[in-house]
Amino acid sequence: MRFQPIQQLQTVLKQEYFEPTITWAFRVVLALNVPLIVVPLYQGHFSYEVVWMAFGAYMLALIDYRGLHYKKIVIQSLEAILMTLAAIVGMNTANSWQVSVVAMFVVGMFAALIRNWSDYGASIGVAVGFFFLFGLSNPVSFSESVNYGMYIFAGAAWSVVITILAFPFRPSNPIRRSVAKIWKTNTELLDILIQKHASDTIIDNIDVTEKETAIRDAVNHSINLFARRDNKTSSLKTQHYDMMMEIRKTSSLFGATLNTMHEELEILDHPDFQKIRNTVLYKTLSAFAQASARLSIVIFTFRPEDLSLTKIRLKRCEIAIQLFEEASKELTLTHKEKLAIQHFINTLHKSYGYLQQTVLQIEQKLNLKKSDYLENYKLTFNNFLVGLKPRAIMELIREAFNVNSQHFVYALRVALGLSIGVFVYKFFKIDHGHWISLTMLIVIQPYFGATRKKGIERIVGTIAGIVLGGAIMLLPLPHDVFVGLLIIVSFFVAYFLRNNYKVGVFFVTIMMVILMQISQQASWELIGWRVLSTLIGALFAVVASYVFWPVWEKKRFPPLMEYALLQNKNYLQRVLQYYNNENTLGESWNKFRRIAEASNNDVFASVQRMVQEPEHIQSNVDLSFAMAGVTIRLSREITSIALTINEKERPAVIPQLSDYFLEVEKIMNWVSSRLAQPHINEALPDFSKVKESINSDVFLVSEQTRFVKAELEKIIFELETLCILFKEKKYSR
Repeated sequence: MRFQPIQQLQTVLKQEYFEPTITWAFRVVLALNVPLIVVPLYQGHFSYEVVWMAFGAYMLALIDYRGLHYKKIVIQSLEAILMTLAAIVGMNTANSWQVSVVAMFVVGMFAALIRNWSDYGASIGVAVGFFFLFGLSNPVSFSESVNYGMYIFAGAAWSVVITILAFPFRPSNPIRRSVAKIWKTNTELLDILIQKHASDTIIDNIDVTEKETAIRDAVNHSINLFARRDNKTSSLKTQHYDMMMEIRKTSSLFGATLNTMHEELEILDHPDFQKIRNTVLYKTLSAFAQASARLSIVIFTFRPEDLSLTKIRLKRCEIAIQLFEEASKELTLTHKEKLAIQHFINTLHKSYGYLQQTVLQIEQKLNLKKSDYLENYKLTFNNFLVGLKPRAIMELIREAFNVNSQHFVYALRVALGLSIGVFVYKFFKIDHGHWISLTMLIVIQPYFGATRKKGIERIVGTIAGIVLGGAIMLLPLPHDVFVGLLIIVSFFVAYFLRNNYKVGVFFVTIMMVILMQISQQASWELIGWRVLSTLIGALFAVVASYVFWPVWEKKRFPPLMEYALLQNKNYLQRVLQYYNNENTLGESWNKFRRIAEASNNDVFASVQRMVQEPEHIQSNVDLSFAMAGVTIRLSREITSIALTINEKERPAVIPQLSDYFLEVEKIMNWVSSRLAQPHINEALPDFSKVKESINSDVFLVSEQTRFVKAELEKIIFELETLCILFKEKKYSR
């Protein structure tokens, strides 16, 4: 049975995802249900305002922010103010459909811009739009609207209190979780490489690329949340943090070696090599996957017993490399394949070195006194106080309003779509028709394919939820039982909205039916209008995404591709400079790798979105996939050269590398110009000079220099592929 390292990550999955999701879901349950239970007991009756209070707490609790604790509290406090103001504005504009439409346009623009702040911006944008639309369905006087607003704000304040009280009980430091996740994604890439190269499973290269992208996303997410400190103090308190940053760097370098392994294994298709694919190669990659999985666990737990198990796995990696080397000597391969297998073995040694380095870093961290710095949220209160400083708050505000023209067009699309939805709701006086615009607000995404997918999920989840929720409503159950059901359902709402949107919508719909039952508003007619409004809203969302200034990927792809080529060119230049010890800026080549791979990911994601668009809109999807693959392979090959820099012995200086880069730069500039102006006929660049630049005997003096030459030749081949595509005019902007 094939080893599946992901199954070995049950501990990490349980602690990194399952437990935090459950604790977050419990906080959502407390936020929603405590007001519904406690306030009626205090007042002696159930009032409609309590529902507003509960939703105020609920919407605030849904914020899925996983960074520093103080920042989440600041964000929640800001959202509380915005929700309250939006509800008051909605209630005071509800009596005029003309004013409602104009107000919806303004609120929609604001909510859509907020949505682009970051991952948590969507929660704020939906909350603002929700309470404005909730207000439109409840026209009252100004004094009454302020009263409702006070209930919303009180509910939001209760949710903030839950967040404040919850920080000592978080399972572990988010820094460790973010680094452990990088090792988890490394393990997932190894697992897919085992399936592709060491088993009979048919795996597409796109699946491999997606796993590589996941590693880069995990690294970027950790970097965005936890940057290196500018102040390099030597206190023990800060050494813990610095060590985690070093472990993160090592995990990223280990992931880079996996990319190189994949590149070399693609070449090894000789029948003689097939003899060891399902045996020796399988065991070797499995040993590394198990070690990577164990590192993910030990980084998260930092328990000595887990570290001991990791060391055992590392010993197996060492033995596996030896066995693979011995088995490789008995193979009859071509010269090209012999070079590939030798490079693969060298990469195995580098990967093993990064595993060892990580273990040493963990041991060093464990040797520090825990009393010097407890990596728990108990000390995040200090960060909370720091975060209240004006500089930190201004930084947060600057980040929030850093929008570009693409975001503005998306906001305009959302605002116009929502305004049409409000017009239909108000002009035709549809009962509970505010769900039309609310559905649109949730469904409309920046890209058409994502909007269509979410619209379908919304419709399916709503209809299924209505069927079950309606059946529950028919049951002759007492009020207390419905409250109990609400507690259970609200837990599943929070849990599945994070993990499976369609299932989350299913439970949201059931929750809304139960809430209507508790507030004595439930009726089949109302439920029918709810379903109809959802269907109309989802349809309007898809139409708006198609009609109002859509951004099709065939237009976005060329500039993204051009930028990716630029970043790969910068990456190559920096690596070659480092190789020859010519660096003058003091910046690591690893930083340039991260930027290049991130730009590659953007190109790959663009093509994936292109596939989801209508066929008559698409343009040369297969060719675009091929071009995206070229940029990804360019980065892999540059990384293969870069990894030699981190060896104990510095490589010999090769002056000809400067000439090579100058010729490659001319070719890349030619490709970039064709991306900008694809219809201009121009002769292909001259590849003879770049090939001559690496024909020197200096590349034959050692195994290492021969390896470098082979990688440089691969880069030339990829560039030739791009140029031929343009020459044959198969690509058009």
